[in-house]
Amino acid sequence: MGIGRSRAARSQAATATGHGHVIQVSGSGNTVCASGPADPAPMLRLPAEPAHLAGREKEAEAVLALLAPSSRARAATVVSVLSGLPGIGKTALALHVAHQAVARGWFPGGALFLHLRGHDPAGPVGADEAIGTLARALCVDDAMTPDEQTGLCQAALHRLADEGRAVLLIADDASSAVQIERLVPARSEHRLLVTSRHLLTGPSLRARLFGLDELAPGGAADLIVETLRHARPDDPRLRETDAIAELAGHCGHHPLALQIAASLLTTDPGRAVAALVAELADAHTRLDVLSYEDGGHTTAVQAAFHLSYQRLLPHHRQLFRQFALNPGPDTSTDAAAALWGQPRARTRNGLAALARAGLLAEQPVGSERWRMHDLLRVYAARLLESDSAKWRGTAFSRLLNHCQTLVGAANAHLHTYDDGPLPDDFRDRAHAVQWLEEERANLMALIARAAATGHPRAVLDLQEEMRPFLLSRRSYATDAVTVTRLAVDCAREIGHPCCEATALNHLSQILPDCGRVEEAVEAASRSLAISRARGDRRRQATALTSLGASLQRAERFEDAVTAHTESLNLGQELGDQGCVGEALMGLADTLHETHRYDEATDVLTESVRHFAAMDDWHAQGLQLMRLGDTLFAMKRSAEAVDTFRRALALYQERGDEHHQAIALQHLWSVSDMSAEEAVDNYQRLVAVCHKVCDRALESVALNALGSKLKQLGRYEEAVAAYREAAAIHEERDEERLLVTVLLNLGSALRTAGRITEAAEVHEREIELARARGDRHKEAEALERLAMTLRCGRRRLDAVEARVRAVAIYQEQEDTGCESRVLGDLGLRVRDGPRADRTKAGYTWVLDNLLPNDVVGQEGRILIALTVMHARAGHIIAAFWSWASLTRIMAGLLDEDENQGPEQYFHALIQLMKASLSGVHPFQALITLRNRLRRPTT
Repeated sequence: MGIGRSRAARSQAATATGHGHVIQVSGSGNTVCASGPADPAPMLRLPAEPAHLAGREKEAEAVLALLAPSSRARAATVVSVLSGLPGIGKTALALHVAHQAVARGWFPGGALFLHLRGHDPAGPVGADEAIGTLARALCVDDAMTPDEQTGLCQAALHRLADEGRAVLLIADDASSAVQIERLVPARSEHRLLVTSRHLLTGPSLRARLFGLDELAPGGAADLIVETLRHARPDDPRLRETDAIAELAGHCGHHPLALQIAASLLTTDPGRAVAALVAELADAHTRLDVLSYEDGGHTTAVQAAFHLSYQRLLPHHRQLFRQFALNPGPDTSTDAAAALWGQPRARTRNGLAALARAGLLAEQPVGSERWRMHDLLRVYAARLLESDSAKWRGTAFSRLLNHCQTLVGAANAHLHTYDDGPLPDDFRDRAHAVQWLEEERANLMALIARAAATGHPRAVLDLQEEMRPFLLSRRSYATDAVTVTRLAVDCAREIGHPCCEATALNHLSQILPDCGRVEEAVEAASRSLAISRARGDRRRQATALTSLGASLQRAERFEDAVTAHTESLNLGQELGDQGCVGEALMGLADTLHETHRYDEATDVLTESVRHFAAMDDWHAQGLQLMRLGDTLFAMKRSAEAVDTFRRALALYQERGDEHHQAIALQHLWSVSDMSAEEAVDNYQRLVAVCHKVCDRALESVALNALGSKLKQLGRYEEAVAAYREAAAIHEERDEERLLVTVLLNLGSALRTAGRITEAAEVHEREIELARARGDRHKEAEALERLAMTLRCGRRRLDAVEARVRAVAIYQEQEDTGCESRVLGDLGLRVRDGPRADRTKAGYTWVLDNLLPNDVVGQEGRILIALTVMHARAGHIIAAFWSWASLTRIMAGLLDEDENQGPEQYFHALIQLMKASLSGVHPFQALITLRNRLRRPTT
């Protein structure tokens, strides 16, 4: 069956260079080129391929993989849909892929581009009009009904497939599945690539979906840079990398916004990038700035968003606007239901509708957490301003109440001190911790918004409930300080000094974790002053306990003991058993810290009796464990074990798995167990800690487990345990504890023969010590690195690591450690014959070398080592020192291209002269001969 050509179509055909026909389909805006006058095949004059496709390489490869003739998925996937929010770059990616596919010869029949105007204000192209456009492009008779046209189009595509001329159809800006259903090729040789703001799915449309998100920060900055460079290769603004990265961030890494920003800079070469960044800094006017006018045509981000918003149903528009009331980075389905005031099931359907429209995304899919692009959030917030203040306030109050309820329920699961039933909002403690982790950023933003919009009571309540969770991680200490300061301000705003004093107490407990000890003392003192001014003796006692704890952290121990003693006396006068208990705990901690163990034991024994009388089993167990620690420090191990067993029995009786795990960890740390028994115990402890989501204790148990496994020679298992512990400390930002675990991990890896991995771990140790400014720890890590490198037969690297350690010890004036490392390098400078002479000679060489030589301190140490080894006849050690020095010089030659090589060679000659001074080669050779000579009988 041949492809017919109507009279109208023939009248529109024009010969193009003798090799094809160009057919202009009237009214469609689509230009199609046929391959021959007698046997037409569609070939689109594709719009130009985008000049810059920065950050979309991965997505382009994924789409091309489906279009490739060798792709197994090609036969099953005829339709592919690129979807995403307005301006995300769907059409640009489709055009790039189309040009690439045609250039590679994958579609000999050509390509056809159809613009379906799905979001055009004039209205979209209808399904009948779309198939008519395709019929005219394929040169079939257009004087037919739409159904007949569909049949003829499929017949034409069928013939092209038989002839081996596959066709790529591109349907741009589709608004519904109905619009493209007639365009789907029946033969799998052809492909239909669709771009849409909606997720186009339906019973009659099977498609592979590709969702496009905003660009990665690097790709976003590259797009701006490439646009500027293309316009003016010598544009001085290309060097403003930090400002360009900040500009990309204000654009939300959104391709359309980035292109507009780049165009604003391109058309105004005198405009500094920083100036445009400043204009975009204000979120209220950001969308107004992201607009570009050219000859009466305006390109604006807001206009693109508005077209999608207008297509929403009224109640979905309302949900879209209310979404902006949540100030956090994402919103759960439950929180959205609270905002909207609708049931959860209906809210889920509404959120899914917004996602299908490209205005929202569930990230990750199935998580029930929804994210709106930053620029869309700005747009939604602008729309929200037109709603009444009462309507906005009611919705925000619903969200606050929802969050307060769930935070209170989560806190109850975290601290199960009471015997009553737990809220059923969460399954268990782990579920509660997971929810708090997921919602932390949202809750922090919500508290700040509540403080700024006149909800002080909500701020006080949320801060009180969030505080224990935030204190559970050192990395959250800054967040805890932020919300507690907001609570202090809110209490002062509503004129409630009692709440202000309480918030100041909480602030004094948090600030030391941020290294702000003196501020903690000041906060506790302010709380005490407020309580005394009001004559509130109970709060005075609480403030004194907080003050004592802050003074202890400030190492003002006598003042701390005084504050705790005063608090204890005041609590006893008031008969407030709670205050008495807190004062006893604080006093015991301070006495233990100052090694006044006898006094601490008496206070702890009294506190155990006190809490037992109050029937506060939780505090009683904690005090028993503290008493056990103190007894163990006094070397009363048997009593310590008995005390820990009492604490364990108490928690077992109450069914508190979390504190059972803590008691077990204390007990096993002081008990005599075989290594096999210890491994079994610590494995059970790790499992319990994981179950109750106590990551801090889990890391301690994993570290102990690794040590026991290493003791048994089970090095691979030990390595796995240490790695898990290190990952937890990384996650919790606990650098001090991480260094200890890395030390153990490096040792286990070295013993297991995994030298490269061990070296990497030691390098990480060095990096952490350097970041903390702990030079001594850095030198110790360098020694461990040298030991590992020596085991791996990397002698030069080992020598250089030890030399770096020597340089640090010299800087710290630590002669003992310096001598030890020099001994490891083969230079006996202590505890040996003629050690004093060796040390004196080594020091003399160092003192007589120029301090400003090109090789630096490490090179000078290597020179001194070479000289002294040579004098002592240690030829091999001298060789390794000299080889390391030569390698350092070679590295300097490679790095410094500005100075002439002759300077380095001159310096090298000088160093050789210095290193050879005092060397007696004949004496060294005789010494070597004597060592190698076999004894005679």
